[in-house]
Amino acid sequence: MIKWLVRLGSAVGLLLIVFVGVMLLLGGGGRALRTEARIDIARPAAVVFPWLVEGPKLHKWVSGLESFEPQNSEPQVGQKVQMVLVRDGHRYEVTREFTAYTPPTLLHVQLEHSEFSDQIEYTLVEHDGATTLTERSTAHYKDLLYRLLVPLLSRDTERSMNESLATLKALVETDPMPIPPHPLPGQKGFHGCCAPEPEHK
Repeated sequence: MIKWLVRLGSAVGLLLIVFVGVMLLLGGGGRALRTEARIDIARPAAVVFPWLVEGPKLHKWVSGLESFEPQNSEPQVGQKVQMVLVRDGHRYEVTREFTAYTPPTLLHVQLEHSEFSDQIEYTLVEHDGATTLTERSTAHYKDLLYRLLVPLLSRDTERSMNESLATLKALVETDPMPIPPHPLPGQKGFHGCCAPEPEHK
């Protein structure tokens, strides 16, 4: 009986060594998991950008987003929001911080959790009224097992990113286009937060 237990233990140990070796050969063991996804959306960048920052919109397309603390102020660099993500059946309470905010062309987001951190970059390039949206993620795992599984996690993460962006594309393209505001008297363009002040004569 003891001999069988020893043999079984040796076999398990050998399989574990082989598994670790294969994962290392495939690129596992590193701290960073880098993934990228890109999609074309038939809407201007100014229409797409709010879907990346507004809680109610994020709920509709971000895979695994369970809750998002409502924002009490306008988005800006340094703003932090508490959110809950569900991944592989596990719930993670995550702090989301804007580290770069240049609407409607660039957004950097930092996700922080005790087990991982994730830097996400969104770039929006507009051409002829359509937008190419690129999402790049650089996740850092603190647990050795997760780092060994990076080659396997990479495929799942990339697939999830592509599925989320496909959902976003469908939502944005079926959402009615906003009607541009009319210029005020004496104003050459639209009025609003980014419009020039009316000319005074």
